[in-house]
Amino acid sequence: MKAQSHIAIDLGAGSGRIMIGTRQKDEIRLVEAARFSHLMKSVDGVLCWDYQGLLHNLINAFHGVCSKLDTVPQSISCDSWAQDFALLDTSGKICGEIVSYREQRTADMPQQIGAVIPPEELQSRIGRKNVGSISTLAQLKFLAEQEPGLLDRASTLLHIADLIHYELCGNAVSNWALASASQLMNIQTQTWDTEMLDKLQVPTHFLGKIASRKIIGQVNDSRFPTTLQGVPVVSGVGHDTAAAFLAVDSAPDAFFLSLGTWAMLGHQHETSKPFPDETHPMGIFPDLWTAFCGLPGMWLQQQCIQHWKKQGIFPGYAAFDAAVDASDCKGIFDPTAQELFSPSDMPAAIQELCDRNHSEIPVTPGDFGKVINRSLAECYAQAIGQGLQKSELVVTGGGINNAPLMKELSIRFPSIRKGACEATALGNIKAQIAAIS
Repeated sequence: MKAQSHIAIDLGAGSGRIMIGTRQKDEIRLVEAARFSHLMKSVDGVLCWDYQGLLHNLINAFHGVCSKLDTVPQSISCDSWAQDFALLDTSGKICGEIVSYREQRTADMPQQIGAVIPPEELQSRIGRKNVGSISTLAQLKFLAEQEPGLLDRASTLLHIADLIHYELCGNAVSNWALASASQLMNIQTQTWDTEMLDKLQVPTHFLGKIASRKIIGQVNDSRFPTTLQGVPVVSGVGHDTAAAFLAVDSAPDAFFLSLGTWAMLGHQHETSKPFPDETHPMGIFPDLWTAFCGLPGMWLQQQCIQHWKKQGIFPGYAAFDAAVDASDCKGIFDPTAQELFSPSDMPAAIQELCDRNHSEIPVTPGDFGKVINRSLAECYAQAIGQGLQKSELVVTGGGINNAPLMKELSIRFPSIRKGACEATALGNIKAQIAAIS
C-alpha cells in the first residue's frame, strides 16, 4: 500500500514553498518540493504585495512539482502570514492592491478605535485592551475613513491563505484561525463582531463564511496541473503560527516560540480567563486558543544581509555565523523600536539605536549578528518575565538553524527544546488529515 500524501502551501512574509507530507501509519515525512520568492512593491507610494507575481511563481512551481509526483495527493491546503487581505468585487476579481502590514499608514488607527470603543469593551470583544496597528481591523478602519468607495465595491474579504484556496477551487471561505487573529472576531461568540464594526462605521457586507478543518471544494482551475484537478481543498489552520503551534508536542504550560521573519511567543490559554496584557488571542481551532506576543524575529538579520549583499560584503552564511561567534561586541538595542519596522538601511538604524542606548556600536557583519541575537534573546526573556524559570521553551521554525541565536537563547532559558524546523507545514498537514479523516 502506497503512503498517502498531502500538499502544504506555506507562505511566509518573504518567501513561499510547497511541501509534500507523506503519511504512513502515525508518521508524517516532509519534503520541500519547491521554494519561490515573493516581494513587496511600492504602488503610488504605498507598500503592497506583488500578489500576481506570487501567484505566477506558485503556479509555475506546481507544474514542476506535479511532473514528479507518482500519486495523486489526498488533499491540499495553504497557510500564510496573518492580517493582510484582498478584497474581491462582485465578479470575483481583486479590487485595489493588497497592502502590506509594513505600510505604516495605519499607525494611528489604534488610538482612533480606542476613542470609540473603551479598553474594557475591547478586552471583552477581541481579548485585549488595544488594537494592533497592523491588524486587519486597523487596516479596515483606515479604508473606511480614507477609501470608503473601495469597501463599497468589495463583496468578499479574504486573507492571503484563503485567497489561495479561492484560486484553487473558486470558493470564498474565511479560515477560522486567520479570522481569530484578525481582531474582527468576537472571542466569546467566535463569529465576526459586526456590532463592534458597526460602532466603528466599518462595513461588514464582505465578511462571509468561516471554516475550520473543513473541505471547502476541489481544485478546478485549469491554471493548475492536471494532477491536482479534483483534489480536495482544505481550510485547516490558515495562520502559519497557529499551524506551527499545532505541530508542537509540548506541555500545556510550556512557552512556544516560532522563529521566522516574525517571532511569535506564546502559550495555550483558556478563553474563560482574561488574556494577559500585551498578548494577542489567537485560535488554532475553536476549542484551542493561545495567547501570543508578536515580536521581532529574523527580519532584522535578513534585512542586514540583503544590505550587505548589495554592497558585496556578505561572506556567506557559514562564515557569517563563525564571525558572529567570534565577535565580542557588547552592543544591545530595543528590537521592538519603531525605527526598525521598515528602514531603508537596517545596519544604520541598528547603529543609531545602539548609540542612543550608550552601548557599543557594531561595525562588522559579525558584530551586527552578535548584537541582534543578544537583543532578540533579551527581548524574548523579558516578554516571558516571571514564567522564565519554571517553563519549558519550545522553539520552531527556520530560526532554529541560526546556531548563534540559539546559543543566546540557551543562556537565558533554563529549559529549551528544538521543535520542528518545518513546523508550519507539519501543522498544516495535520489539520488536513483531521479534515479528511
